[in-house]
Amino acid sequence: MKMIRSSKFWFWSIVVLIHVVFFSIAIQKKNFTTKDSLDYLWQSQNLKANGSWYCGDMNQGIIPALYNQRPPAYGAFLSLLNVDTALNNIYLLLLVQLALSLLTIFLSVQFVKLFLGEEWNRLWLLIPLVFFPSQFVYCNMVMSEILFQLFVLLSIYFIARLIKYSQMKDLWWSQWCVAISMAVKPVMWLFPFVAIVSFLIHFFNKKVKLIALITFIIPFTTIGLFMGYSHAKTGIWEFSSIQRKLMINYNSYAILKDVFNEEEAVKTISEFQNSVDTLPYVEKCKRIDEFNKEVVMHHPMSAIKAELSGMFRFFVGHPRWDLEVFSIGNLNVIQPFRPDSRIASIAYYAYLLACSFIGLIILLAFLKFIFSPHISYSLRGCIASIVIYFAIVTGPSASTRFRLPVFPVLMATFCIVAHEISIKRKSAATYAE
Repeated sequence: MKMIRSSKFWFWSIVVLIHVVFFSIAIQKKNFTTKDSLDYLWQSQNLKANGSWYCGDMNQGIIPALYNQRPPAYGAFLSLLNVDTALNNIYLLLLVQLALSLLTIFLSVQFVKLFLGEEWNRLWLLIPLVFFPSQFVYCNMVMSEILFQLFVLLSIYFIARLIKYSQMKDLWWSQWCVAISMAVKPVMWLFPFVAIVSFLIHFFNKKVKLIALITFIIPFTTIGLFMGYSHAKTGIWEFSSIQRKLMINYNSYAILKDVFNEEEAVKTISEFQNSVDTLPYVEKCKRIDEFNKEVVMHHPMSAIKAELSGMFRFFVGHPRWDLEVFSIGNLNVIQPFRPDSRIASIAYYAYLLACSFIGLIILLAFLKFIFSPHISYSLRGCIASIVIYFAIVTGPSASTRFRLPVFPVLMATFCIVAHEISIKRKSAATYAE
C-alpha cells in the first residue's frame, strides 16, 4: 500500500511538472496558433458578433465552405473565454486547457481502476505520457484537440462503466459525450453508426432494452441538425466541408503520389482545383467528390497502400511536426528544428526515435489487450472499435496529433497489460524460489 501511495505522489508530481514546463515554454515562444487556429478564432468572433458558425472574416467576401468547415463547440468554448483573433485572454485559455488535460489524465487513471482496482503502480502511465509530447503541446495552442480528447474519453469511460455496473444512466451520459465530441470535431460524426452496430452485436444475447436503443437518438439527432444547417447555408447535405478538403489534399494526393510522383500529384490536383474554382459551390463540390472517387476507383491498390501507411503512422508516428510547430511556429512548410549543439541534436532525434519505439510497444499492448480472453468481450469490442475507427478515418493524413483523441485509452490499455505482465513475472519468480 505504501508503494501505491508513493507511485500516486510521484506520478502526479511529474505530470503537473511537465504541464508547467510546456506552459512556460509556450509563454516564452508565443507560438499559440496554427493555420487551423484561425478558423476557430474567426468562428469565436463571429459567434459572439452574430451567432454565425462562419470560420473566416465575413468582411472579406463569403466562402460557402467556411459556414460548416468547423463545428461550433470549440469556437463557442473560445467565445466563452473571450478569446478572439487578437488572442485576448490567451493565457486563460492555456490554463483552462491545461486543467482539461489533467482532468483527462485523471479519468485515464479512473479507467484503469475499473480493471485493476487500487492496487497498481501509477508510474506505468508515465511511459506513454513522457513519450507523447503532443499531449502537452496542444494544451498550449488554439486547437480543439484537448477538449475533443476529453469528451471522446468520457464517452468510452461511461460505456466501460455501463458494462461493469449495468446502469442505464452511463449509456445516456456516453451518448451525450459522443454528441458533444461531434460538435467539437467533425471526424467523430460517423462513429455513431459504428457504435450502434457494435452495441447490437455485443448485447445481442442480452435482450437489449428499447430504451438503450432510444439513447442513440442523441448522436443521430445531432448529425441531422448539423446536416440541416449545412444544407441551409451551402445547399449540400453534409456534416462538414472539411472532409472534402482533406480527401483531395491528403487522400487523393497520397494515392497520385504513389502512382506517379510528388510533382505529378501536385500538378494534377492543382490543375483540377483551378478548373473548378469558378463553378457554383454546389457544382464545385460535386465535381471534387467525383474526382476523389475516381482517384480511388482507378487506383485501388495505391489507395489501400496509402490507408495502411496512414494507419501505421497513426500508431507509431513521431511527434516532430508537433514539437517544431510548438518551438518555431507554423510556417506552412515546417522549418527543420536545429538544436543548439551536436549533442542536443543527437538527443532530439534519439527522443523522436524513442517516441516511435514506445508507440510500437503501446500498439502491441493494445493488441494484446483486445485479444485478452479474461477481459469482457463487450468491453474489448467497445475499445477496439473506437481506436480502430480513428486509425481508419484519419487515413493517409495520419500523424501524432490524430492519435490524441484515443491516446488516453491506449495509455490505459498499456498500463493494464504492463501491470498484468509484471504480476505474472513476480508470481513466476516466487514459484521458482
